[in-house]
Amino acid sequence: MSRVRRRASVIAAVLAVALPVMLPASALAATPLPTPVTAGGMPTPQVDGIVFSVAILGNTVYAGGRFTKARPSGVAPGGAGEVDRHNLLAFDLTTGALLPWAPDVSGSTYTSTTSPGPFCKTVGTNTYDCDTVFRIKAAPDGSKVYVGGDFDKISGQWRSRLAAFSTADGSLDPNFKPTVAGRVRGISVTANSVYVGGGFTSVNGVARTRLAALGLDGTLQPWAPTADGEVFAVTAALPQGRVVIGGNFQKLDGSAHASVGSVDATSGVIEPWNPLPVTTSVVTDIVTDGNGTAYLGAYNFVVGSNPRFEGRAAVDIASGVAKWYDGCYGDTQAVTVTNGILYSGSHSHDCSALTDGFVQSPSYYRLIGETAASTGPSAVTYNHVKAGDPIPTMLPWYPNTNGGPADSYWKNGPWALDSNSQYVVVGGEFSEVNGKPQQGLTRFAARGVSGAVNNGPQTPFKAPVLTKNAGNPVITWTSTWDAQNPAVTYQVFRIGTSGPIYSVSQQSRPWNTPTLSYTDRSVTGGTYYVRAVDADGAAIGSPQATI
Repeated sequence: MSRVRRRASVIAAVLAVALPVMLPASALAATPLPTPVTAGGMPTPQVDGIVFSVAILGNTVYAGGRFTKARPSGVAPGGAGEVDRHNLLAFDLTTGALLPWAPDVSGSTYTSTTSPGPFCKTVGTNTYDCDTVFRIKAAPDGSKVYVGGDFDKISGQWRSRLAAFSTADGSLDPNFKPTVAGRVRGISVTANSVYVGGGFTSVNGVARTRLAALGLDGTLQPWAPTADGEVFAVTAALPQGRVVIGGNFQKLDGSAHASVGSVDATSGVIEPWNPLPVTTSVVTDIVTDGNGTAYLGAYNFVVGSNPRFEGRAAVDIASGVAKWYDGCYGDTQAVTVTNGILYSGSHSHDCSALTDGFVQSPSYYRLIGETAASTGPSAVTYNHVKAGDPIPTMLPWYPNTNGGPADSYWKNGPWALDSNSQYVVVGGEFSEVNGKPQQGLTRFAARGVSGAVNNGPQTPFKAPVLTKNAGNPVITWTSTWDAQNPAVTYQVFRIGTSGPIYSVSQQSRPWNTPTLSYTDRSVTGGTYYVRAVDADGAAIGSPQATI
């Protein structure tokens, strides 16, 4: 785990602990696993800073964060086509083209002997400017998008940390202009209310302790639960009459609910919610599937603590009882759920308890997909998961980003995700996607979507090793892995022979690439190579070897 710390994560111990009572994992139906989107990043606008939030609305993606410029995919900073975009931008979901919407989001420079932290800019000695956008959410009818953060002006007009825009013409809503005394990090919009959470102490001059609800005209509503630490995420689940709240707190409305809990959507009264496995986590993001389940992402703020909750969880909203924890180590900054898949942005490095997961790795998997539903009981006890607990399955979706450019503060990589049935959009501080330059934004599409980019068998794919057995060539090779398929088909070719002389399919993962071999009993020597082909038709060939 690490949120603002730059270090390599080290597992100190494996401890078995009791989890809160979970929903039963009995009689889980054997159903086919869902298929993730492709793993090749599509052309997407870039930024010169960090994207903290993305929101898909129809064919438009809205992105907010801390940046001053946007540029086309494939263009270096300062290159052709770079334009001004100050903390907000929009682009076309299907084409990736930057749209002209360009509000100027700004903050007021102030002086203080106390630093506001790395989310703000230091512009002089004890002088700071806080203007970051942390969250973007659309109204249910799609008519508006709401943005929250540290800013106090948009295009020269006062908007105290919360604002709304018309999606019809991109204009700033002239009527929605509440005054929020402190940072806004979480937003959830219903047909009648805008629920917000953050670090604020009042709204419209009335005391509100990090949580508040507003009417669509910006008037303050009576809903007033409290949190004793910063709120990162609020998600209204009206079918259950709840608002689910996550963040860096130990008490919610005065009751012990470390990091996450729920309250009544009308009265604000605390509702039942089982505790997380540990009290040292921060819940960063919450989404729902519309069918009564909330999905959480979290990090742990105590260095070296074991066990810890810093991966992902699924929770029944009505009861507050966990359906599963995935048992992964690695801070999770964002989650999104679609088509039965929970996608997450994190730096996962150990998912030993997860079905088809990986053991402690020196590499980070910053984008992963797993089944939204549990697929069976855990076979092992690890982290906060014990043998027999329900767990999801890690799916074959392995795109990756770096942590960010050399001067980035957190090196977290992804910070924001959103999805629909055809696309997954990612924002963050990364400067590379799948090893190629791409800063701050990327997108992935489902198979069959125009422009979807396959990311198949991976290089380097080394030449086979040739030996002999009873005078015949033995062709031995290390399998590769595929970024979007569970299995790869290997075709062995002998130069001078038409077509492959042998074919075999093999399951593999980035952390598990088995060695395969074939004995060519028809000859005593020759030149060979191996071709790796996936189910989407992507293929690579190995170098040749002769014996």
